[in-house]
Amino acid sequence: METAASLVRMNSNRTREEIKDMIRDGSATDGINTNMDIGSVTPQDIDDLPWDDEDMTIKRCKWCHEFETESRILMKCVACKGFNKAWYCNRDCQKKQWKYHKTWCASQQTASGIPKGAIRITPNMFGTSFGK
Repeated sequence: METAASLVRMNSNRTREEIKDMIRDGSATDGINTNMDIGSVTPQDIDDLPWDDEDMTIKRCKWCHEFETESRILMKCVACKGFNKAWYCNRDCQKKQWKYHKTWCASQQTASGIPKGAIRITPNMFGTSFGK
């Protein structure tokens, strides 16, 4: 799963379907300077990642980097709007990562009209969708 997620990150300007097509035709790392062996990554590996269907990013804790699974439902920072939401395993992970996330998050708060200091994490309201 780690290699598939890295491949998605390296091609973050492309859709899930475009990345799967690139795997099929062997061009997934064209123009990318990487030593990563992606030969074992399949289009199904891309589909199996825990996608956030709202903004098409992968649900992964920003602090400990664990992926969302059926038994580990991640929570998101409520102030994060739009692309690249911050997902966390729990409040402890959010607190540990806060010093890195706060500047970006503050700009999102201002843009979304959420009062400063109202940052909290909430259970994933979109449900868990695997294999979509």
